[in-house]
Amino acid sequence: MRRSHCTSWMGILALFGLLPYSKQHCYSMKLVSVRTWDTPNYGLKINMFERNNSMASVTTVRQDVAIPLWHLVLLQQPRKRNGGGSPSRTELPRTLYNSTTKTCDFLKYMRHVSAWNNVAKLMLSKGASNMSLACPLKVGVYMMNRIQVPPDTALLKFMYHPNTLYTLEGTVYGQSPKEGATRRFLCKYEVNATIFKSC
Repeated sequence: MRRSHCTSWMGILALFGLLPYSKQHCYSMKLVSVRTWDTPNYGLKINMFERNNSMASVTTVRQDVAIPLWHLVLLQQPRKRNGGGSPSRTELPRTLYNSTTKTCDFLKYMRHVSAWNNVAKLMLSKGASNMSLACPLKVGVYMMNRIQVPPDTALLKFMYHPNTLYTLEGTVYGQSPKEGATRRFLCKYEVNATIFKSC
């Protein structure tokens, strides 16, 4: 994965509240909606809790996946316009990040960047998750019990645009060494959020 992807990865992680707080809590991210699509052999359920602006996920793997692939796309949706004429052409979302990674390569990449070690500890801590990054991914139930957006993160300041919706689209594919580059769709999720400035 190229170094140029570093900032984009940090932006994605900011969606899940995995980066340290900045000194001043002027920016906060609010979850708007969550949607999921799954398959009989790979179930995914994500609950959103508006009271404390958090999420929890349960992934049910009913058949071993030889090589799980994560395809992540982070989009900045066009800003809402107040008054004025319509734009001459439809504005398209801006792609901030678009990449596919083997789950078993995820930790290997993070070890090359010192900040990723702390992120990994948060994501994989026993108290919050039993998430597996193994290849193959074995049959089982995997939970992330606390996916929470903090009052502020270091990158929210740089991501902030008024009246802007951010969309994280995640797709999980399965790949078998016997099938070459063929990918099999397992599940998909979509998380929408906005960023607010308070000071």
